[in-house]
Amino acid sequence: MELKKYCAKCGCNRLIDITKTYCNAHERTKAESDAEYDRKYRDKKAKAFYNSSEWKTARAAALARDTGIDVYLYITEGRIIPATIVHHIVELREDYTKRSTLSNLISVSEETHEGTIKKAYSKVDTKRKMQQDLRRAVEEYQKKVVGG
Repeated sequence: MELKKYCAKCGCNRLIDITKTYCNAHERTKAESDAEYDRKYRDKKAKAFYNSSEWKTARAAALARDTGIDVYLYITEGRIIPATIVHHIVELREDYTKRSTLSNLISVSEETHEGTIKKAYSKVDTKRKMQQDLRRAVEEYQKKVVGG
């Protein structure tokens, strides 16, 4: 006998497989979910910036400066992992004027961004320490590798 549970949609009483969250009527695609998030919650100013040529230029400059690797992992662990994300050390919502400042950008992998940085940025005290660590990593990388 298969295990069943109720659809997680409020008010829906359809039984579904235990491994699912919603019934077929309430299941949404990731694109639909992302579109709803954009409409309701996303910062429109930030979204416009991330689609701008200003950001594309700044991002490319940061990746070039950091030779395309995760600077944080290289400095802290000595590992060379390709960077896929350019992170704002001081976030846009904190100081929009630093949005394209190269010294406020660091190239990192998705692993570092999603795990280490987002976790540290979730609390004020750990966020400030992580921002210092990221700045220090960029400076150290410049001295050590690039010779800046």
